[in-house]
Amino acid sequence: MPALTSNPFLVGAGFLVGGASIAVWNVITVSLRQRVTPDGLLGRVNSAYRLVAWGTMPLGAALGGLLAELVGLRAVFAVMASLMAAPLVVLVCLDEAALNGTRPERS
Repeated sequence: MPALTSNPFLVGAGFLVGGASIAVWNVITVSLRQRVTPDGLLGRVNSAYRLVAWGTMPLGAALGGLLAELVGLRAVFAVMASLMAAPLVVLVCLDEAALNGTRPERS
C-alpha cells in the first residue's frame, strides 16, 4: 500500500490486512510442518526454519535500505510487494497432483 499512496489511513489498513495475513500464514505453516515432520525431527526442522526466516531479516533490511538510498522509498515498497506476491503466483499455478507429490497416470 505505501507504494501506491501516502494516505496514512490506507497505509494503516494495508498494514492491518498484512499483519492479519501473516498471523494466519504462521498458524497454517507451523501446523503443516508439525503434521508432516516426524516427532524426533521437529526441533531440528523448526530451528532450521527459524534460522532461515529470522537470520535473513538483517540482510533484507540492509538491502532495503540500500535500495531506498538508490531509488527511493516508494520503489522499495513496490519491489517488496512484487517479491511477496511471487510465491502466491507460483502456488496458484501448481495443481493438486504437484502439491501431493503424485503424478497423474497416463493412458
